[in-house]
Amino acid sequence: MKIYKTLIIMILTLMVSGLSFAASSESAPGDPSADQGWPRIIEKNGKVLTIYQPQVDYWKDYKDIGFRSAISLKTGKSKNEKFGVIEIEADTVTDQAARVVALISKKREIRFPNTSEAEAEALIKVVNELIPPKSAMTISLDRVMAYIDPINQTQQHPVEVNLDPPKIFYSSKPAILVLFMGKPELKPVEKDRTDLMFAVNTNWDVFYDTTDQNYYLLNGSSWLKSGDPTSEKWNAVDKLPSALSSLPANDNWIDVQKNIPGKPDKNSPLVFVSNEPAELILTNGETSFSPIKGTKLLRVVNSESTVFLNSGDGKYYILMAGRWFRAASLQGPWSAASKDLPADFARIPDDDPSAFVKSSVPGTTDAKDAVLLASIPSKSVVKKSDPVKVDVTYSGEPNFQTIPDTKVQYATNSPNTVFIVNGSYYCCENGVWLSSSSANGPWALCTNVPKEIYSIPPTHPTHNVTYVVVQDSTPDTVTYSQTSGYSGEYVAATGVLMFGAGMILGAMIADDHDHYYYPPYPAYYSYGCGARYSYAYGGYYRAAHVSYGPYGGAGAAARYNPYTGTYSRGAYAYGPAGSASVRQAYNPYTGARATSTRVNTAYGSAGRGAAYNPATGTAVRGGYRSNANGSAAGFKTNKGTGAVAWDTKYSEGAVAKGRQGNVYAGKDGTVYKKDNSGNWSSNSGDGWESVERQQSKSVKTNSTATSTQSRARSSATQVNTAQTQSRQVSDTSANRNSFESRQSLESQAQARQRGNDLSQRSRMERPSGGSFGGGGRRSR
Repeated sequence: MKIYKTLIIMILTLMVSGLSFAASSESAPGDPSADQGWPRIIEKNGKVLTIYQPQVDYWKDYKDIGFRSAISLKTGKSKNEKFGVIEIEADTVTDQAARVVALISKKREIRFPNTSEAEAEALIKVVNELIPPKSAMTISLDRVMAYIDPINQTQQHPVEVNLDPPKIFYSSKPAILVLFMGKPELKPVEKDRTDLMFAVNTNWDVFYDTTDQNYYLLNGSSWLKSGDPTSEKWNAVDKLPSALSSLPANDNWIDVQKNIPGKPDKNSPLVFVSNEPAELILTNGETSFSPIKGTKLLRVVNSESTVFLNSGDGKYYILMAGRWFRAASLQGPWSAASKDLPADFARIPDDDPSAFVKSSVPGTTDAKDAVLLASIPSKSVVKKSDPVKVDVTYSGEPNFQTIPDTKVQYATNSPNTVFIVNGSYYCCENGVWLSSSSANGPWALCTNVPKEIYSIPPTHPTHNVTYVVVQDSTPDTVTYSQTSGYSGEYVAATGVLMFGAGMILGAMIADDHDHYYYPPYPAYYSYGCGARYSYAYGGYYRAAHVSYGPYGGAGAAARYNPYTGTYSRGAYAYGPAGSASVRQAYNPYTGARATSTRVNTAYGSAGRGAAYNPATGTAVRGGYRSNANGSAAGFKTNKGTGAVAWDTKYSEGAVAKGRQGNVYAGKDGTVYKKDNSGNWSSNSGDGWESVERQQSKSVKTNSTATSTQSRARSSATQVNTAQTQSRQVSDTSANRNSFESRQSLESQAQARQRGNDLSQRSRMERPSGGSFGGGGRRSR
């Protein structure tokens, strides 16, 4: 029977082994969900095992991992620690939200060099007692990534995206940006009610009173009024129309009702209005700067936008949705700068507050990390026995149009993403592919997506479905996999991860779709939300300031489905982790409510930890949060084994806070240590000996042997010059290999330090409350 190795990602709120999977991925410093560090110790019955940080040798397709760790064991019978190496092959489950990789061991080898066979056998027996062979363990995703060479990994492929600037507004006074997706479109707030309408295609609460023919905009707790929604002349409201006081009593309008009649605002903000993708630069008064050490760049410090002044060319540079634009002044006009960005941006020190922008600077390690992180797939496993839960609807009769340069047609009047290929229908719904012989269903799980769908170009609003694939299919389940392109995060030809396809995509949304019935999910506006990349969260998130509206900025709006009578209001689902923002739907006729994140489905979701091998029937499940049942990294198998050794509920494990993590496992099984002066030693079984001294002895021994051999040969009747030269070359090669081994150790040390730095960076940039470095905020 074919052995399927399937990684199952369970629903974000699943309860597993008493550990509650929280919807939020926030991890405050000290939160047990984060990797607390290495080495880790396990103490039981007087036996102490220390496990040093894993050194990753490979991570094939982000599933199969090979790593080794130096270990030390102290038993009651021995006064000294015995050092060894544990080498493991494991299946992995990656939780991008918690930035944790679960390692489920499937094969391992333990070696104790410089010990007798009997002693090594006894030591291995103790290790197996303290950490059973099939144990699970966790490690920070950041620490794993530090060892991975992106060149050898499967990565999200680059695509051509539009790098032209959107419309960019600037103000040194308080201002807001009101975006309409195309022309303003209105819908009654309640069926058969005509006195009060609301705008369905904006990221703001905008109402139209048919009696006084004015528009009313809710800005925080205050109201503004205008006779023209596209005008920038909005004034403070003294008294709201009576129609607003009689909004339907349901959850769809609860946030609005809390602010009726509202609070007077004597200092109303400026209102910028656009019916196409746009961005807003706000400064708190006149522009203030802070120089960046070692560069000619000055950072604008009194703005939540990412703006710089380059004293080298006298131009302003702004970063938006992963794209750079330049202008002679903040008023513009702006032009593309992503392809010829000044070199100083790559030289921004890592400890500078603006260092996060290097994730969007071509060629930097940070940019490569962002692409690598975006390429790690999330998976959803769906049981074939479960009923398909999708409601595909259309405005009127289904209408399909051909996607240019493809053989694929797509539905233009449906809130779902539906295609026709070779006479069959396909629908990608929240990371799951469905198929049918009819546009109206019934729908079934799709196990073979037509290759034509993967030819949909990035300029089309449905391109993001090309990042969802069928990874595996068994008689019982289908595994779907998606990378960050599914959430609109594309790798540009410059090698930088960008949000959306740019202005082309935004224009297509505005021109081609009826916004009453076709929400622009899953088409992604690049602009209009201050989208900013955060390595700590592993994706793009909207800016912290509220100037873009209460629903997450562009790409988020109130929506109405005429078939079901459902209003959908809330934030757009930015980010690959799936919990960055939430869209809430409410049906005023049935009272049904639902909340969903980007890849949550009716069958499960991508982003949390579980692993299942159908061939063996073994499942490993775990959570990354902490409660009374144990630590956030606890694991159990369905066979009652494999609790993670350092989960405090199930063992006596802990992080060895007082011990330095400077011990390494060599590929040859030798254990090495690096001291504070940078000198390397190897463990001989009885202590540590300098690697340099060993090399010196080796060179001296080789030199003596060569001299002796030379004297012997000179007294012989014949001297084989060729053999002498051959031996000299061999001796030189041996010394060079010894040096290269040290280079390998230095590389391992650098990777470990970088992983530690990345892990610390992730933790520090993810404080409670959801804000992150650079002034951003996760959508609500």
